[in-house]
Amino acid sequence: MRVVIVGAGTVGIQIARELIGEKRDVIIIEKNPEVARVVDNQLDCLVINADGTVPETLREAHTETADWFLALTGSDAVNIVACGLVAAESRSTRTIARVETPFYSSLSEAQRRAFGLDYLINPALETARFLDRILEEGFAEAVVPLHGGRLQLRTLTGETKSEYVGKTLVDLRRMSAAPFLVVAIFRNGSIIVPRGDSVVESTDRLYVLGEPNILDALLGKVDGIGDATRKILILGSTRVAERLIDCLSGMDARKSGAKGAARSPFRKKTDITLMDPSSAECGRLARIYQNISILLGDSSDEGALESAGVARADLFVGATDSQSRNIITAQLSKNLGAKKAIAITMNHRYQSLGQALDIDSIVCLNDAVVSSVLGIVRKAHIRTIHAFYEEDVEIVELEVSDASPVANRILKDIEFPRESLIAFIVRGESVIVPSGASTVEIGDVIGIVARKKDIAVLEGIFGGPDGN
Repeated sequence: MRVVIVGAGTVGIQIARELIGEKRDVIIIEKNPEVARVVDNQLDCLVINADGTVPETLREAHTETADWFLALTGSDAVNIVACGLVAAESRSTRTIARVETPFYSSLSEAQRRAFGLDYLINPALETARFLDRILEEGFAEAVVPLHGGRLQLRTLTGETKSEYVGKTLVDLRRMSAAPFLVVAIFRNGSIIVPRGDSVVESTDRLYVLGEPNILDALLGKVDGIGDATRKILILGSTRVAERLIDCLSGMDARKSGAKGAARSPFRKKTDITLMDPSSAECGRLARIYQNISILLGDSSDEGALESAGVARADLFVGATDSQSRNIITAQLSKNLGAKKAIAITMNHRYQSLGQALDIDSIVCLNDAVVSSVLGIVRKAHIRTIHAFYEEDVEIVELEVSDASPVANRILKDIEFPRESLIAFIVRGESVIVPSGASTVEIGDVIGIVARKKDIAVLEGIFGGPDGN
């Protein structure tokens, strides 16, 4: 696969690094000479220091032979123009444009085609949709809901489950009548994708996957994971905050013309308060969102969060443009009585703090964008559903199409990468913890723990001739 990326910002570099790790042929176009020099030293790919909206630059990158063209600069206009130029020269090259302005996300399919846009990615909207999804699925500290909440990924240590220490993973499965799976082990600073003969050590951190009721019986219930979120306090007048309000109120579905746009009973009862220190922003939002409470105030002022009712909040969301402020205020909100707290960050810098803080979830905006882009670009529609921040290991999932070469085959007869693990199979309403004798059927959703370098191999295993 050949991919041309315009824009070596944080998102562009992260996507390039992921694709390079998957053994793709990547070309980066970056206008800023200093940024281009740094990226050229960091990444093993061709870097062109030029303007991505100039036809000669696009010809130098041979965009006409690329499978994908990703316009990821911070300018909507630059991204759209670049995609239009590429689409005019090549019908086979598919395009993705990053756009910040909500207007572009509402373009019809015909209008997008006219601009040469196959896909649009709005960072704020992707982040808000992720937040909306985990609110529906239920979440808590050290618990990650997967696949609509039908599965959970939980973390525990060997110290807290001393009966596991010295046992192999096969032993653990035999100790429990209910099916569960240890999908990863964090040991000595690295992630291990375990095998049946892996032995649990006292200093290990285990990532355990299973259905919620099974994990409840095995590890104990998690307080508050399924509690209804009725009262929400959002800090910050940002695009992420606005898109989250749209999602919670059903406006996102109505704007896009999606089916089921009517507000659900759950949404009707949601009480949303947004707090911001700017009177101009509060006035603007009050005109747009007449069914929520807009509160003028600075969260750093003494008593401001208390006056906003944080102690009665089911959920606090730190959504300002300052990731450090979001984290600090989310922690403070929990101390002041909020049942749950989420902090939004721009990058991975603070992800490792999740284990040390009382914050229930740290959501990375860049991760939401990268996951969406990779889910489009990868063959077999492989998408990341959880990335382990400690190392280059992911849980990915895909749906088996009728064109897949492994459809109707037994797992033990399929040659998977050595450091990969089939974590689950969702078949209709059933969730299966697979064994080597399990059969892969058309329509199955397969969850796989894999290293990034093996994603391309998985594409070849599951992807049909058309790449689906």
